[in-house]
Amino acid sequence: MTGSEVPRGVRVAAALAWLMVPAGALLAAAGVLDLLWWASPDARQLTAMMQDIETEYGIPPPSLVRAGGGAIALVLLGAAGMAYAGLAPLIHRGVRWARAWALSGGSVIFLIGLLTIGSDASRPSYLRDFYASLTWTTIGDRIPRIQAMLYPGWYPWFEDAAQGLAAAVALAVVVSLVAVVISHPDHFRSRGERGEPDEWDAAISRIRAAQRPQDRG
Repeated sequence: MTGSEVPRGVRVAAALAWLMVPAGALLAAAGVLDLLWWASPDARQLTAMMQDIETEYGIPPPSLVRAGGGAIALVLLGAAGMAYAGLAPLIHRGVRWARAWALSGGSVIFLIGLLTIGSDASRPSYLRDFYASLTWTTIGDRIPRIQAMLYPGWYPWFEDAAQGLAAAVALAVVVSLVAVVISHPDHFRSRGERGEPDEWDAAISRIRAAQRPQDRG
């Protein structure tokens, strides 16, 4: 199948899938930076100081960027995103199982990104509340020491940007694939894959059937 025979929507979906390479690389980089910070002496000293404050004054520590487990999850998600891009040439060629994996995997990556962005967005306010509690209990002089040991201020923005890019690209791939399967259903049967329809075929068939009365009206 030549490039000119491939529907434009399929080419767009494949190109978007390739974008998961830089998106996944940014996620993995954010996870590595997170792991490096948690392994640093500053992180250990900061954790010990916050535990002492909680024990002595009853002020719980704020929710920091991530614990080590969250950093590992970022690295794994980034690796999954880069592997996801391997489906791009198969989508372009019209391989049906690649379409199914792209739809399922893209939906999972989007949901994970959406959930983690939502949780991360609330963390700066928790840090401000922590500083306010220290000031109220007359130990505000410890705030500069905490700020000196804390992760760099740009890191949360970098992490959110990486998660947001991965989620946006995954959603774009899913939407573009659904659109092209509705408009060009034969593309993903062009390689002789004429087995029984899978669940995605059934779902998309229902969408097309629901659109027909509207088209006639």
